[in-house]
Amino acid sequence: MRKQYFDIKYPFTDGGTQRYVFDMNETQKERVASDILHVIFTPKGQRLRSPLFGTDLIKYIFEPNDGLVWSSVKNEIRETVSRWVRGVTVNNIEVLASRDGTEVYVRIDYTVVDGNSRYNNSIAVQL
Repeated sequence: MRKQYFDIKYPFTDGGTQRYVFDMNETQKERVASDILHVIFTPKGQRLRSPLFGTDLIKYIFEPNDGLVWSSVKNEIRETVSRWVRGVTVNNIEVLASRDGTEVYVRIDYTVVDGNSRYNNSIAVQL
């Protein structure tokens, strides 16, 4: 029986034993997390023939690290994930700053509905 893979793993790596150019997701759970990361870290306009794919998070890079910007970041992520990642509902997005205020961390809690299957998961990323 052949093993089934689900899309290319994001972030891109090539250290697996699968002998593909890029590592592949081995479960649907991994695929959804990869899809979310892929869409939020792709700047809008970068994907050929799909200029609306991705986020405008890059425009916040030099903005103040405060609640107003965090609210905009949350909205950007929520709208983008709901538009581009099928079967995913974002439940909560939490934004935190490092102690020195130079780094921002985002945790995304989401629910996936895939056929009769439904599960909750979360991912945390540094912006």
